[in-house]
Formats: sequence, structure tokens, C-alpha cells
Amino acid sequence: MQIAANHAHAIARPREHDEATHQFIGLLIVALFPALFWMAAAAGIGALIGHAPSPVALMTFGAAVAAFCAVIGQALFSRH
Repeated sequence: MQIAANHAHAIARPREHDEATHQFIGLLIVALFPALFWMAAAAGIGALIGHAPSPVALMTFGAAVAAFCAVIGQALFSRH
């Protein structure tokens, strides 16, 4: 009986790992796509008005948006 229990536990473990991987991939999607969109929007608007932001400013802005979206996404994912 102990062998069957060990086998069942070994089978269940990869599913937990897969769920964590899927959650991480979902969090990346939730964080990166809005960050890329808003970086492109800021660069485009800046170019249109004649004051294009520097690459460092765009990366800083994108990192801030990605971090904000990741925090909000993680809070929503952890509720379930």
C-alpha cells in the first residue's frame, strides 16, 4: 500500500509544478503586453509632439508599468 501512495504522490507533484508554470506564464503575459503597449504609445506620442523620450526613460516607464501589472495580477491570482 505504501508503494501505491508514493506513486500517487509522485504523479501529483508535476501537476503542481505545471500549475505554477502556467501561472507564471500568465503573469508574464499580464505584465509584459500592457508594458509594451504603453511604451509604444509613449514613444509614438512623444515622436508626434516632437519630444521623443530617451530609451532609458522608456525602459523605466515600461518597467514601472510591468511591475504594477505584475503586482495587481499576482494579487488577483492568489485570491483563488
